[in-house]
Amino acid sequence: MRSITATIGIVAALVLCGVSAAMNYLFLSSLGKTPLEGHVLGAASASADVLKALLPVFIAWSWQSRRFVAAAAGSLAFAFFAGFSLVSAIGFAADNRGVLIQARDDISGEYIRVQDMRTYADVQRKALPAHRAGDIVTQEIERHRQNRRWKSTNACTDATEELSRDYCAAYFSLRAELSSAEEAERLTSEIKSLDAQLARLRAQGAGQDSDPQVSLLSRITGEEKEAVRLALIIAVALLVEIGASLGLFLASGHGRAGKVGPIPEKEPASTGSVEDFALEALEPSSGVLTPGAVAAAYDAWCRDQGYRALPPEAFKAAFRDLALEAGIESRNGSFQRIAVAAPAFKQAA
Repeated sequence: MRSITATIGIVAALVLCGVSAAMNYLFLSSLGKTPLEGHVLGAASASADVLKALLPVFIAWSWQSRRFVAAAAGSLAFAFFAGFSLVSAIGFAADNRGVLIQARDDISGEYIRVQDMRTYADVQRKALPAHRAGDIVTQEIERHRQNRRWKSTNACTDATEELSRDYCAAYFSLRAELSSAEEAERLTSEIKSLDAQLARLRAQGAGQDSDPQVSLLSRITGEEKEAVRLALIIAVALLVEIGASLGLFLASGHGRAGKVGPIPEKEPASTGSVEDFALEALEPSSGVLTPGAVAAAYDAWCRDQGYRALPPEAFKAAFRDLALEAGIESRNGSFQRIAVAAPAFKQAA
């Protein structure tokens, strides 16, 4: 289970490293004066980003090898690369968020412009004189032209008599009515087209908040929108850069000392031999040792040798038996003509 989790973590860290490298490449390449210079700057930024992800591992190796100068130099390089990468990521996030907001503002501005055009067209249509449908007026004009006065007035260009003038006045009224009908049809068609544009712009988000996340957080926190927007941009950059900087180091287990695996059980220490203690820690002398001093020296000897000491009563009984076998004289409970040999055991005694 641990290996699966570590593998998933390494994959996620590599993805973040790729995202960070791409962000830095795209941002820095945009600063080149020519395409070639842009590619050079982008490649340098992406390479530094990859090295940034590996530096924590190199620093850990140097520290474990007690190469402290290399670890310190690597730490300085990591701090510089991480700071530079963070600045690039902030620039990339700010640029993208700014473009997105500007695009939404442009759509909303276009929506307002089209809506004004639609309102103006509707006002023009309503201001037209009353008229019948264009086909009806056209037929009426054709019927009017069948009158004998059409020829006598030379198509209403030479009306001299009163009846002829009345006839031509009616004809021109029909022409005006036809113009109104045609203009109404044009405006109606234009309004339908503008309505379609408005519907398309609304589907693209026109008329809505250009940055709803910032607006909501601004209302919740009471902060200005610009401050909230800046905080979000920095948060996005930190999300990517922290994961890209330390994710691979932590997921690969370099944050833990030693090899990953179950902790082996410590073997129980063997019991310190009273005979070995007497041979190694005691020597002939003109002095006297009390049972307490002998027991303290034995405890110190066991600690020094990595043995488990016998319980006090068991040691005293075992040492009395050994003293009898070795001919060590005991008087008033103390042992005669022996002393502790090692200085550390003497101090303990």
